[in-house]
Parts: sequence; structure tokens; C-alpha cells
Amino acid sequence: MRHPPPTIVLLVDRRHSRTAKTLRGSGYRLMMTFTPDHAVAICVNNRVDAVILDQEHFIQTEGWSVAQSLKMIRRSLCVILMVRGKLIDQTLPEGVDKVVPAHEDRELVEALKEILEA
Repeated sequence: MRHPPPTIVLLVDRRHSRTAKTLRGSGYRLMMTFTPDHAVAICVNNRVDAVILDQEHFIQTEGWSVAQSLKMIRRSLCVILMVRGKLIDQTLPEGVDKVVPAHEDRELVEALKEILEA
């Protein structure tokens, strides 16, 4: 019996995302959203394997982040943060499993494979 492709939620700031095209081309089932609240709602109501957060949407408010909210839904949910520039602190933000550079789509796909197949 063949398993369905992993479902990825992509939280991005624009509708025509090169990252979305790459993920679809790599065989992932993709759900796109443009707000953190909608990303959380999608994860509550659907079987989701991973969430990719664009740094623009990684908002920390009072020590809490969208990544932590996602982990509250399902601890095993994979959360990847795409960052622009260098991450100053080498420790991962709370709730984030992996950090990849934005616009490095091949590195993102490799990170997904590594995490989802673990």
C-alpha cells in the first residue's frame, strides 16, 4: 500500500512563491497560508507533517511564538524556519526543528527529507 505524500504547510508573504513550486515539484502535498493564525488553524484541522515558516512570520510575542503554538497541536510536527541572512544565535528558537536559509530551496527539500524520514 502506497502512503500519501507528506503534507506541508507553507507560511509565506507572497502568493507566487518559488519555494512552493519547488516543494510541489518534489512531490509534497502543499497547503499555503499567509498568516500565522491560519497556519495554526490548518494544523488543527488537517493531518500535517511539517510547517515551513518564513522568517517574516516568525513573530515572538511575550516569549511565545507561532512555532510553539504549532508544537502544542502536535509535538511531533516538524517546524522549519527559513531565515534571511545569518542567524546570530546558533541555538534554535523554541519550537523550531531546523533553520535553513531563505531562497535555498534544495537545502530546504533536503532538510524536509532528513526530518520526515527520521
